[in-house]
Amino acid sequence: MLLLVMASSAWGSPRVEISGGDSEIRDNIRAHLGLAREGCDLPPWRERPLVRAAREDARNALRALGYYSPEIDIDFQRIDDCWRLNVRVDPGPPVRIRSMDVALTGAASEDSAFQEFLGNLPLREGQRLRHNQYEQIKSGLNRLASSRGYFYARFTTTQIRVQVSEQAADVVVHMDSGPRYRFGPVSVEQDILHDELVQKFVPFQQGSDFESRRLIQLQQAFIDSGYFSDVRVDTHPEDAEDLEIPITATLGARNKWSYLAGVGVSTDIGPRLRLGLENHRANLSGHRYGADLELSPVRSSIGLNYQIPLGDPARERLDLTAGFQTESTDTADGDLFTLGVAHIRQRPSGWTHTRFLRYEHEDYKISDTRGTSRLLTPGLEWSRIQADHPIFPRQGWRLSANVRGASEDLLSTVTFGQATGRAKLITPLGQGRLLTRADAGTTAVDEFAELPSSVRFFAGGDNSVRGYGYQKLGPTNDDGEVIGGRHFFTASVEAEYPIVGQWSAAVFVDGGNAFERLDDYNAKYGVGAGVRWRSPIGPIRVDIAHPTDGDDNFRLHLTMGMDL
Repeated sequence: MLLLVMASSAWGSPRVEISGGDSEIRDNIRAHLGLAREGCDLPPWRERPLVRAAREDARNALRALGYYSPEIDIDFQRIDDCWRLNVRVDPGPPVRIRSMDVALTGAASEDSAFQEFLGNLPLREGQRLRHNQYEQIKSGLNRLASSRGYFYARFTTTQIRVQVSEQAADVVVHMDSGPRYRFGPVSVEQDILHDELVQKFVPFQQGSDFESRRLIQLQQAFIDSGYFSDVRVDTHPEDAEDLEIPITATLGARNKWSYLAGVGVSTDIGPRLRLGLENHRANLSGHRYGADLELSPVRSSIGLNYQIPLGDPARERLDLTAGFQTESTDTADGDLFTLGVAHIRQRPSGWTHTRFLRYEHEDYKISDTRGTSRLLTPGLEWSRIQADHPIFPRQGWRLSANVRGASEDLLSTVTFGQATGRAKLITPLGQGRLLTRADAGTTAVDEFAELPSSVRFFAGGDNSVRGYGYQKLGPTNDDGEVIGGRHFFTASVEAEYPIVGQWSAAVFVDGGNAFERLDDYNAKYGVGAGVRWRSPIGPIRVDIAHPTDGDDNFRLHLTMGMDL
């Protein structure tokens, strides 16, 4: 092995020097030269044909970029134990497009997608001829035809007619698309759910125009449903009748049960243990149910849920829930029991619309005040998330809004109306990111003292105003104890920049508070810095924050969870 290394070092490396023209020309000539791929051990019997071919290689490289009248000088020399090739070029004047004749016959001539493609061709009259862009036109038409159901499309003419003496080229591309095929019947091979339910996942009607993206949507709908593991979708153009192509989907069953066990930690609630289980297929109608248990020193809960798919099972369902939560903070204690039903529907626009009815029974203590509340709260919620990455987005946003209320005339101990809104935006900032968020809420109620702690607004904590303790900001009583407010508004600006590997650093400013009346709003601010780790289980954040007006000089904040 040592002798081989020494021999390799002794041989050195060939030298290929190209002069003349711009960097694009030189790079393209180098990529075309067959001789450039030879080593120092080039035998004499191969030298002559490769040197002769080098001139034609360079000429072809220049033609690909539209230079048909170049002057090329090739000089090959043996140097010591290796060789050197000098290529000097004068590309001459470029050939320019004199005319573009790109035309369609057949059904595609009336297709708006093809019209849009023809209106945005990479080559135009007056531009320098580039063969790769000519090939892009042909490959683009082929891809479009295949994706939109023109399965027997063919080119009738494809030519570049170059008049070297005039430095002009005429481009001709004619395609006969033939007829456009349509979706035929969809047969699904599975024994997991009722066939009627499975057919509701199909995002197109039989007889509608073929589009390959619809097949991708069909496959993704089956995968996202949570019922299936292996999903294969096949088309059969050879079996088409009356231009309708049969579709076959083959589905494999996902494991019926899944289990969850995890640990986490945050400054707000301390260490957290979470356990859960879910039955993904309770019956052939696609019902599923699950249970979730969370334990922490501040907040513990247990929840049960039962889901029923509705009209479009990929986008619509009914959720039945029951749960119990106990929470003890420095400002309030509460035991909350809930029963609920929610109709959840994802719109084609990407927005998720939720209508819910929830019954809540809560025993709470705020300061020295103890109480019991019963609330029957109907409500509406809208939410949407858009991001370029599901876990570590560099650009994305989240919006949500919620309105709910209760009435003493409908099984409730207090009448109130409440609205909340949350927004977060992530945008690129050089090599890093800029994260901004804003949260707001308002309550209309005559007897604020009758509101339980879960309905009042507090501020402060990991996801609110860092630098202050969890729920330690808000209106106070005569003893200076925080009792929560009718309204709240908080906001944050954070700049994050990568430092090494999966680590990044961040600086931030948070501000806001809960308040009773608008003229009582007294925003509190926290400033700080931290580090971020893109762990295999998601982002982990460690922050040190300083309150501009508080008892603590610095406060540690540790959080885990998605950015959006």
